[in-house]
Amino acid sequence: MGQKLSIAPNEFLFSYMGLKAENVKQGALALNLDWAEESTESANYGAVINKVVSAEAPHTSIVMCQEGEEAAQSVDALLISPQDFIVTSFANTLPAKADVKEALKSWNNYFKALQQHRYLLGEHFTIQLLPTSSLSKEQQALSNAVRCAMQSDEETKDLLRQFEGFCASDKSQSWVDAVCYGLSQYKSIESTKTECEKANEALKTTNSEKETAQKELTQKIEKIAQLAQQVENLQNELESTGKEVSNTKNALSEIETKYKDVSRELATKKEESAALASENNELKSESELLLLQTQQLQEELESVFAEANSKKAAVTELDEKYKDATNKLTQVSAEKQKLANEKAEQTKENELLSLQIQQLQEELEATFLALSNLKTDYERIEQDNKKLKEKAKTEEVASAQNKVVAKKITELEEEKALLILQISQLQEELESTFARFDKSKKAKEALIQNLETKLAQVEKHSPELQRELQNAMSEQELLQLQIKQLQEELEFYFSEYQKLKVASPDNKALAEFKSKVEERFPHLVLSESVTLTGGANQKDLQRITARFTQVEHGDKHWNAFSIIVNDRKGVLDIELHAPDKKRIYPLSKFVKTGSNKVCDFSLLSPFTDAGKKALAELSAEDHLLLIGIVEELQTKLQQSDVQRTDATANLDIAPWPEKLLKLSTALKKLTPSPAPKPLNFKKLSLKQNMVGATNEHVLICIENLQANGISYPAFDIKVGAKQIKDKVFTEYGSLEFRELANNQAPLASWPPATEDKWGLKLVLDLPAQLNEQQQNAIDSLKEEDKLFIKELLTKLADRLHTLDRKKLKINQPLENWQKLISGMVAKF
Repeated sequence: MGQKLSIAPNEFLFSYMGLKAENVKQGALALNLDWAEESTESANYGAVINKVVSAEAPHTSIVMCQEGEEAAQSVDALLISPQDFIVTSFANTLPAKADVKEALKSWNNYFKALQQHRYLLGEHFTIQLLPTSSLSKEQQALSNAVRCAMQSDEETKDLLRQFEGFCASDKSQSWVDAVCYGLSQYKSIESTKTECEKANEALKTTNSEKETAQKELTQKIEKIAQLAQQVENLQNELESTGKEVSNTKNALSEIETKYKDVSRELATKKEESAALASENNELKSESELLLLQTQQLQEELESVFAEANSKKAAVTELDEKYKDATNKLTQVSAEKQKLANEKAEQTKENELLSLQIQQLQEELEATFLALSNLKTDYERIEQDNKKLKEKAKTEEVASAQNKVVAKKITELEEEKALLILQISQLQEELESTFARFDKSKKAKEALIQNLETKLAQVEKHSPELQRELQNAMSEQELLQLQIKQLQEELEFYFSEYQKLKVASPDNKALAEFKSKVEERFPHLVLSESVTLTGGANQKDLQRITARFTQVEHGDKHWNAFSIIVNDRKGVLDIELHAPDKKRIYPLSKFVKTGSNKVCDFSLLSPFTDAGKKALAELSAEDHLLLIGIVEELQTKLQQSDVQRTDATANLDIAPWPEKLLKLSTALKKLTPSPAPKPLNFKKLSLKQNMVGATNEHVLICIENLQANGISYPAFDIKVGAKQIKDKVFTEYGSLEFRELANNQAPLASWPPATEDKWGLKLVLDLPAQLNEQQQNAIDSLKEEDKLFIKELLTKLADRLHTLDRKKLKINQPLENWQKLISGMVAKF
């Protein structure tokens, strides 16, 4: 390779490498290289390298050192980590804040320039990394302390991430070493103070050595001041570190474990990076196999979704039948109960009538008895009267006796008349009683007959309704079992999808698979874990605070975020705090509804006017995300799949699944309809080009078409041109649709009435002026199909210039087909 030229951002790095300072010269590297100007194929690398290290503005300053006078044929660039650069740059002076920022900016420019030049010059430009272990023990400790400080800031953390991604970082030391070094320095200060005290005692007893001891004391005091300043700085850092450790004590062990695992895995991956290059072909075949498996899973999942949808429709229909049967049975039961009540009342009334009739019968019997006695007395009196009259006629008695007899006869006549009147009254009362008895008997018989008729009808229909209800319940149980099986199957497919995702996270087929799941379940939210971090169980306030980790919703992902769900006297709401550097806010928009000493917050509730107003400001996607979060929390609680902190170990969460179900149901009612996604596709390919005397057609495959929430892996459409004359192209076009792969219908208005030996087809003739039959063919399509064809033709015309012709020859220029397709749009 010839002589090497060593470059570095400053002279300190040369001293660490043992290079002589007198050979150091000033130079510059270009910040942004012009790839077109500098040629790596030139044989004169000496001139190229001389140009590289003498760049004009914009550039970053460097120092360079070369042994010998011959032109260098390669460059050896020295590089240290950003934290080591800070320590070595300010080894003898305490930097200001602005100085540190400028130093980091200088290091970043130098680092980027090195990467660009290595890519340009290849093996002629090497980067030599100086490890932290090359520094002194004190500088290593300070370097690690600086690295810990840089980790707490996002901008400097990104610098560390770039550097550590470029090379394996030296992590032999940690912030603990920095703290230990500071403590050792503190002990050194304490020992120094002790020595000072001894020196003071020696000064009191030794006057001859006073001046010398005074000088030594002054030097030691200055050293103590410097060390005290260093200790104070370290103590401040230690206090801040202690606070940070106390704040993150619960999560520290987990973070350290994950960090170590990730570090080991990262080191392993870096060591295996060279081997992965040789295994590229094997990975490619595995990727193709994964793609095939994913496609098979997609097809199976689509069939499962279709079956689930049909089962869902059947369940809905059975639910309606079940509700109707239940309503009918309820009505019949109510009517039966009413009739039973009426029968009971009628029974009471019948018993009352029977009692009255019995009383009347007793009165009638008593009347008959009295009447019988009166008749007997009447007959006796008549007999006595007859005897007296005969005796009066046959015997002439004294006038006094005749008077007595006449008086007795008169009394008997009066008694007879009274008895006749009583008998007449009793007969009238008896007739009235008989009439009332007969009327009551007939009413009773009619009422009993009516009740028996209604009861017979109820009993006749009741078994049928019971059987219908039983059948509906049996079918519903069967469908619920089938749906459960489908859910288990879906979980299996999703598990397989997760495995494929881990095996090949960049697989495009997985992204399409995930997109289909999002279309079918727009509010689906998945999380790795849920932890209850807070809560309350008071009389007027029940609350749970949940922290979700590794959350996915559609194509969105969050490492972690927290939500609060409140129950304020029976009114539920979701509480979210305003986002900041430490707090993740999952929704796309923050709606402020209140503020406290800690932060602003948002209360979202479908049960209050203020909560509904806040919800109305959110997008449909945010509504779906909220529903998914609530349902995910509900599912985790129902399955007892939640973790708890010490503060929530005794929190009662039994009522919360039912509350969360009520909350998600109410949120769904307020969710606005999401805006329809525009029609889109990935690629256009030419499958066939037929040329006749006056007719031509092209068969175009539209790959990965997405429209109206439906995915078409390959959508074929045949565009025809009719009545072509001479060299003038036509305005008479046609469209032909056929059934797609996997029996997928191309349109909602399917199947058509026309078919041939290749299957069903729908042909639409579209001349410049439509006749009645052609217009009727378009009008017979569903409205959604008209809009779909119109949007599809518009997109097709706009992107026809990207058509992949697959090495097929096309007779007409694409501009002609583009103009013909554009003219068809107005027909729909």
